[in-house]
Amino acid sequence: MKLKMLLLVLTCWLPMAFASNGPAAARVNGEEISEFRLERFFAEYLEDQGRAVASIRSPRAYKQLRQAALDALIDKELLWQESRKRGLTIDDQRVQQQVEQTRQAIGGNERFVRRLQDAGFDEASFTEYTRRELAAQQMFAQLIRANTLQPRHLLVRVEPQADAATDAAARLRLMKMRASIIDGAIFASDAVRSPFGWHLIYVANHLEVGDVPDLQGLDSARAQLARQQQAQARRQVLAQLRAQNRIERTDDD
Repeated sequence: MKLKMLLLVLTCWLPMAFASNGPAAARVNGEEISEFRLERFFAEYLEDQGRAVASIRSPRAYKQLRQAALDALIDKELLWQESRKRGLTIDDQRVQQQVEQTRQAIGGNERFVRRLQDAGFDEASFTEYTRRELAAQQMFAQLIRANTLQPRHLLVRVEPQADAATDAAARLRLMKMRASIIDGAIFASDAVRSPFGWHLIYVANHLEVGDVPDLQGLDSARAQLARQQQAQARRQVLAQLRAQNRIERTDDD
């Protein structure tokens, strides 16, 4: 979890008793996101984009940015609720380490306590909100992994000068490997010959931990593909959560 994000918690993620005061900007499965919480988050959201409220002249642009900030808060709530549904837990040691990092980043215990009080927290409630933020981020990472396509590369090496029998045997071996994985894949290419041997590219229907494997001479293409897949997976994950849950937005009216 980024330390900057946790510092924003001190100004944006208020305890539930404070967050429920005043009108609601949105509700996610009945859980309220208050206008007060949105106002405080909106300022930080603009700052993160290098903008200030006073610099926005267009009412339309202001409304679009405010709606985007509310989208971000809704997504946080969705991820938190999903983590609870799936029984995801964050151990106490990890939470406490994050709290201590925040304490030191603020400048020691006295300033830390004062900042907590200014934001409407005590240390116990801030610790629980740290746990909540960690759980939401971990849930997001797990959902992204589950929704990312990962190409795999199989190679049966054959020397370029190999005789026809050796070359045919290598291709047959690769096709047997293809037959063993094709039921568990959503795509599998035909065997392709190169100076290195016989190649096969396939895409599994799940993501294992790790980067997309290197292909000969295609490092930049691999990196770009990985970025595109991650961005697409993030969009898909959030779109699925929004479609599967009940969201009521009142701030858009």
